[in-house]
Amino acid sequence: MSNNHGASTADDPMDMAARESTFAAFVALTETVVAVLLCVLLVLVLWGLEGHGFVALVGLIMTLAAAAVGALTGRGWRVVAPVFLLLGLACVVLQ
Repeated sequence: MSNNHGASTADDPMDMAARESTFAAFVALTETVVAVLLCVLLVLVLWGLEGHGFVALVGLIMTLAAAAVGALTGRGWRVVAPVFLLLGLACVVLQ
């Protein structure tokens, strides 16, 4: 039979902190990516459906900058949320 005494189990608390930090980073990245994808969807609405290419380009640049700032500061989607609101407002106003 195989000897797996060195394998970690769910009851083993040795690497639980590393697992929790990895999971927290994964959740934060997923939240930020979802916020960025929603902003890109609004950019595509502005550009494709409403014909405002320059506003869409500015919105895309703001989205990418906010995502970078959010990732570097650890605030994640909270930095992208105001850009999402501005893009949504632009979609409604420029209709």
